[in-house]
Amino acid sequence: MCGLVCAAGGLWGCKPKTNTYAPPPAPEVTVAHPVRKSVTRYLEYTGTTEAYESVDLRARVSGFLEEFRFKPGAAVKKGDLLFVIDPRVYRAQQQQAAADLASKEAAEHLAEVTLARVEEAKESEGVSKQDVDKAIADRDAAKAQTELARAALAAADLNVEFTEVRSPIDGRITKNLVDVGNLVGAGGDPTVLATVVDTTPLYVSVDVSEADTLMVRRARIAHKPGAEPGQIEPGVWRPVSMATSDSAEFNIMGHIDYVDPALNPQTGTIRVRCVFENEGGLLLPGLFVRLRILLETDEATLVPDIALPSDQSGRYALVVNERDTVEIRRVKIGALDGTMRVVTEGLSPTDRMIVNGLQRARPGIVVKPTEQTLPAAATSAPSTPAAPGSGAPAGESKKEEGQPEPSGSGAGGGVKGSNV
Repeated sequence: MCGLVCAAGGLWGCKPKTNTYAPPPAPEVTVAHPVRKSVTRYLEYTGTTEAYESVDLRARVSGFLEEFRFKPGAAVKKGDLLFVIDPRVYRAQQQQAAADLASKEAAEHLAEVTLARVEEAKESEGVSKQDVDKAIADRDAAKAQTELARAALAAADLNVEFTEVRSPIDGRITKNLVDVGNLVGAGGDPTVLATVVDTTPLYVSVDVSEADTLMVRRARIAHKPGAEPGQIEPGVWRPVSMATSDSAEFNIMGHIDYVDPALNPQTGTIRVRCVFENEGGLLLPGLFVRLRILLETDEATLVPDIALPSDQSGRYALVVNERDTVEIRRVKIGALDGTMRVVTEGLSPTDRMIVNGLQRARPGIVVKPTEQTLPAAATSAPSTPAAPGSGAPAGESKKEEGQPEPSGSGAGGGVKGSNV
Protein backbone atom coordinates (compact mmCIF):
# COMPACT_ATOMS: atom_id res chain seq x y z
CA MET A 1 0.00 0.00 0.00
CA CYS A 2 2.83 2.35 0.85
CA GLY A 3 4.48 1.54 -2.44
CA LEU A 4 1.42 2.54 -4.38
CA VAL A 5 1.21 5.86 -2.53
CA CYS A 6 4.88 6.55 -3.17
CA ALA A 7 4.50 5.63 -6.80
CA ALA A 8 1.49 7.93 -7.12
CA GLY A 9 3.40 10.72 -5.39
CA GLY A 10 6.29 10.26 -7.78
CA LEU A 11 4.03 10.42 -10.80
CA TRP A 12 2.35 13.64 -9.47
CA GLY A 13 5.66 15.33 -8.89
CA CYS A 14 6.70 14.73 -12.48
CA LYS A 15 3.62 16.35 -14.01
CA PRO A 16 4.66 19.35 -16.27
CA LYS A 17 3.59 22.96 -15.26
CA THR A 18 0.71 24.52 -17.28
CA ASN A 19 -0.24 27.84 -15.35
CA THR A 20 1.76 30.50 -17.36
CA TYR A 21 1.27 34.34 -16.68
CA ALA A 22 -1.38 36.06 -18.84
CA PRO A 23 -1.29 39.91 -18.84
CA PRO A 24 -4.56 41.70 -17.92
CA PRO A 25 -6.61 43.16 -20.76
CA ALA A 26 -5.98 46.77 -21.71
CA PRO A 27 -8.23 49.13 -19.69
CA GLU A 28 -11.11 50.63 -21.59
CA VAL A 29 -11.29 54.41 -21.81
CA THR A 30 -13.37 56.93 -23.72
CA VAL A 31 -11.52 59.42 -25.91
CA ALA A 32 -12.66 62.48 -27.85
CA HIS A 33 -11.18 65.20 -30.00
CA PRO A 34 -11.10 68.77 -28.65
CA VAL A 35 -13.76 71.05 -30.12
CA ARG A 36 -13.02 74.22 -32.11
CA LYS A 37 -15.63 76.97 -31.87
CA SER A 38 -16.08 80.71 -31.39
CA VAL A 39 -15.89 81.87 -27.80
CA THR A 40 -16.39 85.39 -26.51
CA ARG A 41 -13.78 86.15 -23.89
CA TYR A 42 -14.53 88.42 -20.99
CA LEU A 43 -13.19 89.57 -17.65
CA GLU A 44 -15.32 88.90 -14.60
CA TYR A 45 -15.18 91.06 -11.50
CA THR A 46 -17.37 91.84 -8.51
CA GLY A 47 -18.44 95.24 -7.26
CA THR A 48 -21.23 97.24 -5.67
CA THR A 49 -23.70 99.58 -7.29
CA GLU A 50 -23.29 103.31 -6.72
CA ALA A 51 -25.72 106.16 -7.09
CA TYR A 52 -25.36 108.21 -10.26
CA GLU A 53 -25.81 111.34 -8.14
CA SER A 54 -26.10 111.79 -4.38
CA VAL A 55 -26.62 115.22 -2.80
CA ASP A 56 -26.75 116.09 0.89
CA LEU A 57 -29.34 118.79 1.60
CA ARG A 58 -27.78 121.22 4.08
CA ALA A 59 -29.03 124.24 5.99
CA ARG A 60 -27.22 127.21 4.41
CA VAL A 61 -28.64 129.68 6.93
CA SER A 62 -29.22 129.32 10.65
CA GLY A 63 -32.70 129.21 12.11
CA PHE A 64 -35.41 126.96 13.46
CA LEU A 65 -36.70 124.27 11.11
CA GLU A 66 -40.30 125.23 10.43
CA GLU A 67 -41.57 122.35 8.24
CA PHE A 68 -40.70 119.70 5.70
CA ARG A 69 -42.85 119.01 2.66
CA PHE A 70 -42.12 115.50 1.47
CA LYS A 71 -42.78 111.88 2.31
CA PRO A 72 -39.58 110.07 3.37
CA GLY A 73 -38.38 107.75 0.62
CA ALA A 74 -40.54 109.42 -2.03
CA ALA A 75 -39.43 110.48 -5.49
CA VAL A 76 -38.70 114.19 -5.84
CA LYS A 77 -38.04 116.46 -8.80
CA LYS A 78 -35.43 119.12 -9.27
CA GLY A 79 -36.70 122.37 -7.70
CA ASP A 80 -39.23 120.74 -5.34
CA LEU A 81 -39.56 122.55 -1.99
CA LEU A 82 -38.47 120.12 0.73
CA PHE A 83 -37.62 122.09 3.92
CA VAL A 84 -38.57 125.53 5.26
CA ILE A 85 -36.41 127.36 7.81
CA ASP A 86 -38.04 130.23 9.74
CA PRO A 87 -37.61 133.12 7.26
CA ARG A 88 -38.89 136.07 9.34
CA VAL A 89 -35.51 137.38 10.44
CA TYR A 90 -34.14 137.18 6.92
CA ARG A 91 -37.18 138.87 5.39
CA ALA A 92 -36.74 141.74 7.85
CA GLN A 93 -33.08 141.99 6.83
CA GLN A 94 -34.19 141.95 3.22
CA GLN A 95 -36.57 144.87 3.78
CA GLN A 96 -33.86 146.76 5.67
CA ALA A 97 -31.42 146.25 2.81
CA ALA A 98 -34.02 147.34 0.27
CA ALA A 99 -34.68 150.55 2.22
CA ASP A 100 -30.95 151.22 2.53
CA LEU A 101 -30.57 150.77 -1.20
CA ALA A 102 -33.36 153.26 -1.87
CA SER A 103 -31.63 155.77 0.43
CA LYS A 104 -28.32 155.30 -1.34
CA GLU A 105 -29.91 155.65 -4.74
CA ALA A 106 -31.48 158.94 -3.63
CA ALA A 107 -28.11 160.19 -2.40
CA GLU A 108 -26.54 159.20 -5.68
CA HIS A 109 -29.22 161.11 -7.58
CA LEU A 110 -28.58 164.20 -5.44
CA ALA A 111 -24.86 163.93 -6.10
CA GLU A 112 -25.50 163.72 -9.85
CA VAL A 113 -27.71 166.83 -9.76
CA THR A 114 -25.18 168.73 -7.64
CA LEU A 115 -22.38 167.88 -10.04
CA ALA A 116 -24.44 169.08 -13.00
CA ARG A 117 -25.13 172.46 -11.31
CA VAL A 118 -21.48 172.91 -10.33
CA GLU A 119 -20.38 172.24 -13.90
CA GLU A 120 -22.90 174.83 -15.19
CA ALA A 121 -21.64 177.36 -12.66
CA LYS A 122 -18.05 176.69 -13.69
CA GLU A 123 -18.82 177.85 -17.23
CA SER A 124 -19.80 181.27 -15.84
CA GLU A 125 -16.77 181.16 -13.54
CA GLY A 126 -19.04 181.21 -10.53
CA VAL A 127 -17.20 178.28 -8.82
CA SER A 128 -13.64 177.11 -8.58
CA LYS A 129 -12.11 174.00 -10.06
CA GLN A 130 -11.79 172.62 -6.53
CA ASP A 131 -15.57 172.76 -6.11
CA VAL A 132 -16.01 170.81 -9.33
CA ASP A 133 -13.54 168.12 -8.20
CA LYS A 134 -15.35 167.80 -4.86
CA ALA A 135 -18.71 167.37 -6.62
CA ILE A 136 -17.27 164.65 -8.83
CA ALA A 137 -15.85 162.85 -5.78
CA ASP A 138 -19.18 163.08 -3.97
CA ARG A 139 -20.96 161.65 -7.03
CA ASP A 140 -18.50 158.71 -7.24
CA ALA A 141 -18.79 158.01 -3.51
CA ALA A 142 -22.58 158.02 -3.79
CA LYS A 143 -22.37 155.49 -6.66
CA ALA A 144 -20.11 153.25 -4.60
CA GLN A 145 -22.51 153.39 -1.66
CA THR A 146 -25.36 152.46 -3.98
CA GLU A 147 -23.48 149.42 -5.29
CA LEU A 148 -22.67 148.41 -1.72
CA ALA A 149 -26.32 148.66 -0.74
CA ARG A 150 -27.33 146.71 -3.85
CA ALA A 151 -24.90 143.91 -2.92
CA ALA A 152 -26.28 143.86 0.63
CA LEU A 153 -29.80 143.49 -0.76
CA ALA A 154 -28.66 140.62 -3.02
CA ALA A 155 -27.15 138.86 0.02
CA ALA A 156 -30.39 139.39 1.94
CA ASP A 157 -32.37 138.00 -1.00
CA LEU A 158 -30.13 134.91 -1.02
CA ASN A 159 -30.64 134.37 2.72
CA VAL A 160 -34.40 134.49 2.22
CA GLU A 161 -34.04 132.07 -0.70
CA PHE A 162 -31.90 129.73 1.43
CA THR A 163 -34.66 129.44 4.01
CA GLU A 164 -36.40 127.24 1.41
CA VAL A 165 -34.36 124.09 0.79
CA ARG A 166 -35.17 122.69 -2.65
CA SER A 167 -34.04 119.55 -4.40
CA PRO A 168 -31.09 120.17 -6.76
CA ILE A 169 -31.64 116.92 -8.72
CA ASP A 170 -34.28 114.34 -9.58
CA GLY A 171 -34.21 111.28 -7.35
CA ARG A 172 -35.47 109.79 -4.12
CA ILE A 173 -35.10 111.43 -0.76
CA THR A 174 -34.16 109.81 2.52
CA LYS A 175 -36.02 110.39 5.75
CA ASN A 176 -35.61 113.79 7.40
CA LEU A 177 -32.51 113.73 9.61
CA VAL A 178 -33.67 116.74 11.67
CA ASP A 179 -37.13 117.16 13.16
CA VAL A 180 -39.25 120.29 12.94
CA GLY A 181 -38.46 122.79 15.71
CA ASN A 182 -34.73 122.12 15.87
CA LEU A 183 -32.18 124.87 15.39
CA VAL A 184 -30.15 124.19 12.25
CA GLY A 185 -27.10 125.87 10.76
CA ALA A 186 -26.08 127.42 14.08
CA GLY A 187 -22.45 128.44 14.49
CA GLY A 188 -21.81 128.14 10.76
CA ASP A 189 -22.45 124.38 10.81
CA PRO A 190 -24.21 123.36 7.55
CA THR A 191 -26.55 120.81 9.12
CA VAL A 192 -27.47 117.86 6.87
CA LEU A 193 -31.26 117.73 6.63
CA ALA A 194 -31.66 114.77 4.21
CA THR A 195 -30.05 113.20 1.14
CA VAL A 196 -31.41 112.96 -2.40
CA VAL A 197 -30.17 109.98 -4.42
CA ASP A 198 -30.48 109.57 -8.18
CA THR A 199 -30.42 105.89 -9.21
CA THR A 200 -31.23 106.27 -12.90
CA PRO A 201 -28.69 105.39 -14.18
CA LEU A 202 -26.37 103.57 -11.75
CA TYR A 203 -22.59 103.25 -11.53
CA VAL A 204 -20.56 100.14 -10.73
CA SER A 205 -16.82 100.58 -10.12
CA VAL A 206 -14.38 97.67 -10.16
CA ASP A 207 -10.62 97.36 -9.68
CA VAL A 208 -9.13 95.60 -12.71
CA SER A 209 -5.84 93.78 -12.24
CA GLU A 210 -2.62 94.94 -13.84
CA ALA A 211 -2.33 91.77 -15.96
CA ASP A 212 -5.85 92.17 -17.37
CA THR A 213 -5.25 95.87 -18.00
CA LEU A 214 -2.13 95.19 -20.07
CA MET A 215 -3.88 92.37 -21.94
CA VAL A 216 -6.80 94.60 -22.91
CA ARG A 217 -4.55 97.50 -23.94
CA ARG A 218 -2.36 95.24 -26.10
CA ALA A 219 -5.43 93.77 -27.76
CA ARG A 220 -6.81 97.25 -28.46
CA ILE A 221 -3.55 98.44 -29.99
CA ALA A 222 -3.38 95.28 -32.16
CA HIS A 223 -6.99 95.70 -33.26
CA LYS A 224 -6.68 99.41 -34.07
CA PRO A 225 -3.04 100.45 -34.62
CA GLY A 226 -2.33 104.03 -33.66
CA ALA A 227 -5.39 104.27 -31.37
CA GLU A 228 -5.14 105.51 -27.82
CA PRO A 229 -5.50 102.26 -25.83
CA GLY A 230 -7.15 103.97 -22.87
CA GLN A 231 -9.66 106.02 -24.89
CA ILE A 232 -13.27 105.48 -23.86
CA GLU A 233 -16.12 105.44 -26.33
CA PRO A 234 -19.20 105.01 -24.09
CA GLY A 235 -21.39 102.13 -25.15
CA VAL A 236 -19.08 101.20 -28.02
CA TRP A 237 -15.58 100.47 -26.80
CA ARG A 238 -16.34 97.89 -24.11
CA PRO A 239 -19.85 96.53 -23.40
CA VAL A 240 -20.49 95.18 -19.91
CA SER A 241 -23.11 92.75 -18.60
CA MET A 242 -24.19 92.45 -14.98
CA ALA A 243 -25.75 89.78 -12.77
CA THR A 244 -27.27 90.42 -9.36
CA SER A 245 -26.79 88.21 -6.31
CA ASP A 246 -30.14 86.48 -6.83
CA SER A 247 -29.53 85.57 -10.47
CA ALA A 248 -27.01 83.56 -12.45
CA GLU A 249 -27.91 85.37 -15.68
CA PHE A 250 -25.81 88.31 -16.89
CA ASN A 251 -28.79 90.00 -18.51
CA ILE A 252 -28.37 93.66 -17.48
CA MET A 253 -26.37 95.49 -20.12
CA GLY A 254 -24.24 98.61 -19.74
CA HIS A 255 -20.90 100.02 -20.80
CA ILE A 256 -17.66 101.43 -19.46
CA ASP A 257 -17.67 105.22 -19.24
CA TYR A 258 -14.46 105.94 -17.31
CA VAL A 259 -11.02 104.40 -16.69
CA ASP A 260 -8.49 105.90 -14.29
CA PRO A 261 -5.42 107.30 -16.10
CA ALA A 262 -3.01 105.45 -13.80
CA LEU A 263 -2.78 102.23 -11.78
CA ASN A 264 -2.78 102.25 -8.02
CA PRO A 265 0.80 101.13 -7.19
CA GLN A 266 -0.26 99.88 -3.75
CA THR A 267 -2.90 97.45 -5.05
CA GLY A 268 -1.68 96.89 -8.62
CA THR A 269 -5.16 97.63 -9.98
CA ILE A 270 -6.87 100.30 -12.02
CA ARG A 271 -10.34 101.68 -11.27
CA VAL A 272 -12.90 101.16 -14.04
CA ARG A 273 -16.38 102.67 -13.82
CA CYS A 274 -19.37 101.21 -15.66
CA VAL A 275 -22.80 102.75 -16.12
CA PHE A 276 -26.17 100.96 -16.34
CA GLU A 277 -29.42 102.67 -17.28
CA ASN A 278 -31.46 100.93 -14.53
CA GLU A 279 -34.72 101.39 -16.39
CA GLY A 280 -37.65 100.79 -14.09
CA GLY A 281 -35.55 101.52 -11.00
CA LEU A 282 -35.06 97.86 -10.04
CA LEU A 283 -31.51 98.31 -8.75
CA LEU A 284 -30.49 100.27 -5.67
CA PRO A 285 -27.11 101.65 -4.58
CA GLY A 286 -25.05 99.24 -2.46
CA LEU A 287 -26.06 95.98 -4.19
CA PHE A 288 -23.37 93.30 -4.62
CA VAL A 289 -23.15 92.46 -8.32
CA ARG A 290 -20.94 90.54 -10.77
CA LEU A 291 -19.71 92.16 -13.96
CA ARG A 292 -18.49 90.72 -17.22
CA ILE A 293 -16.45 93.06 -19.36
CA LEU A 294 -16.85 91.65 -22.86
CA LEU A 295 -13.72 91.29 -24.96
CA GLU A 296 -13.14 89.79 -28.39
CA THR A 297 -14.79 86.75 -29.99
CA ASP A 298 -12.11 84.29 -31.14
CA GLU A 299 -11.81 80.70 -32.33
CA ALA A 300 -10.77 78.53 -29.39
CA THR A 301 -10.07 74.90 -28.50
CA LEU A 302 -12.44 73.54 -25.85
CA VAL A 303 -12.42 70.33 -23.84
CA PRO A 304 -14.47 69.11 -20.85
CA ASP A 305 -13.07 70.79 -17.76
CA ILE A 306 -13.52 67.56 -15.80
CA ALA A 307 -11.08 65.83 -18.18
CA LEU A 308 -8.17 68.11 -17.17
CA PRO A 309 -6.63 66.82 -13.92
CA SER A 310 -4.15 68.92 -11.98
CA ASP A 311 -1.01 68.38 -9.95
CA GLN A 312 1.70 70.57 -8.49
CA SER A 313 2.86 71.49 -12.00
CA GLY A 314 -0.58 72.62 -13.12
CA ARG A 315 -3.29 71.21 -15.38
CA TYR A 316 -2.69 68.40 -17.86
CA ALA A 317 -4.50 66.05 -20.25
CA LEU A 318 -4.04 62.34 -20.89
CA VAL A 319 -3.75 61.73 -24.64
CA VAL A 320 -3.85 58.39 -26.48
CA ASN A 321 -1.35 58.20 -29.37
CA GLU A 322 -1.57 56.18 -32.57
CA ARG A 323 -0.21 53.07 -30.74
CA ASP A 324 -2.98 53.40 -28.12
CA THR A 325 -0.40 54.36 -25.50
CA VAL A 326 -1.26 57.00 -22.91
CA GLU A 327 0.82 60.19 -22.89
CA ILE A 328 0.67 63.14 -20.49
CA ARG A 329 0.27 66.56 -22.10
CA ARG A 330 0.78 69.77 -20.10
CA VAL A 331 -1.76 72.44 -21.04
CA LYS A 332 -2.45 76.12 -20.44
CA ILE A 333 -6.07 76.91 -19.83
CA GLY A 334 -8.14 80.03 -20.31
CA ALA A 335 -11.88 80.51 -20.35
CA LEU A 336 -14.45 78.33 -18.65
CA ASP A 337 -17.59 78.06 -20.75
CA GLY A 338 -20.19 76.12 -18.82
CA THR A 339 -18.63 72.66 -18.40
CA MET A 340 -16.11 73.24 -21.19
CA ARG A 341 -12.66 74.76 -20.72
CA VAL A 342 -10.68 76.74 -23.28
CA VAL A 343 -7.18 75.31 -23.80
CA THR A 344 -4.75 77.90 -25.13
CA GLU A 345 -1.68 75.62 -25.41
CA GLY A 346 -0.94 71.91 -25.37
CA LEU A 347 -3.80 70.35 -27.37
CA SER A 348 -4.93 70.35 -30.99
CA PRO A 349 -8.23 69.24 -32.57
CA THR A 350 -6.54 66.06 -33.86
CA ASP A 351 -5.50 64.78 -30.41
CA ARG A 352 -7.40 61.95 -28.77
CA MET A 353 -7.73 62.90 -25.13
CA ILE A 354 -9.26 60.70 -22.46
CA VAL A 355 -12.56 62.13 -21.24
CA ASN A 356 -13.78 59.09 -19.27
CA GLY A 357 -11.83 56.38 -17.46
CA LEU A 358 -9.06 58.64 -16.21
CA GLN A 359 -8.63 56.53 -13.06
CA ARG A 360 -7.83 53.49 -15.17
CA ALA A 361 -5.22 55.27 -17.29
CA ARG A 362 -1.70 56.36 -16.52
CA PRO A 363 1.16 57.51 -18.76
CA GLY A 364 2.96 54.73 -20.62
CA ILE A 365 0.30 52.00 -20.56
CA VAL A 366 -1.68 50.68 -23.52
CA VAL A 367 -5.43 51.22 -23.37
CA LYS A 368 -8.46 50.22 -25.40
CA PRO A 369 -10.01 53.51 -26.55
CA THR A 370 -13.61 54.04 -27.51
CA GLU A 371 -14.10 57.28 -29.41
CA GLN A 372 -16.99 59.65 -28.90
CA THR A 373 -17.83 63.10 -30.29
CA LEU A 374 -18.06 66.05 -27.97
CA PRO A 375 -21.13 68.24 -28.50
CA ALA A 376 -20.19 71.66 -29.90
CA ALA A 377 -22.94 73.63 -28.14
CA ALA A 378 -25.51 73.59 -25.37
CA THR A 379 -23.88 74.98 -22.29
CA SER A 380 -25.63 73.24 -19.42
CA ALA A 381 -24.41 75.36 -16.52
CA PRO A 382 -23.86 79.07 -15.94
CA SER A 383 -20.36 80.15 -16.85
CA THR A 384 -18.03 80.80 -13.95
CA PRO A 385 -14.56 82.34 -13.91
CA ALA A 386 -11.38 80.32 -13.86
CA ALA A 387 -9.66 80.21 -10.49
CA PRO A 388 -5.87 79.94 -10.72
CA GLY A 389 -4.74 76.53 -9.54
CA SER A 390 -8.25 75.43 -8.55
CA GLY A 391 -10.15 72.27 -9.32
CA ALA A 392 -9.57 68.69 -8.20
CA PRO A 393 -8.16 66.25 -10.75
CA ALA A 394 -10.97 65.08 -12.93
CA GLY A 395 -9.77 61.48 -12.73
CA GLU A 396 -10.55 61.49 -9.00
CA SER A 397 -14.18 62.42 -9.42
CA LYS A 398 -16.56 60.55 -7.12
CA LYS A 399 -18.74 59.64 -10.08
CA GLU A 400 -16.32 58.17 -12.60
CA GLU A 401 -18.08 55.11 -13.98
CA GLY A 402 -21.39 55.57 -15.76
CA GLN A 403 -21.48 59.33 -15.26
CA PRO A 404 -23.08 61.48 -17.97
CA GLU A 405 -20.61 62.78 -20.49
CA PRO A 406 -19.90 66.52 -20.16
CA SER A 407 -22.01 68.66 -22.41
CA GLY A 408 -20.54 71.22 -24.80
CA SER A 409 -20.65 74.97 -24.41
CA GLY A 410 -22.80 77.59 -26.02
CA ALA A 411 -21.43 80.12 -28.45
CA GLY A 412 -20.12 83.31 -26.98
CA GLY A 413 -20.02 82.05 -23.41
CA GLY A 414 -16.34 82.55 -22.65
CA VAL A 415 -15.20 83.97 -19.36
CA LYS A 416 -12.06 85.32 -17.81
CA GLY A 417 -9.40 84.78 -20.42
CA SER A 418 -6.17 85.01 -18.43
CA ASN A 419 -4.11 81.82 -18.42
CA VAL A 420 -3.66 79.85 -15.26
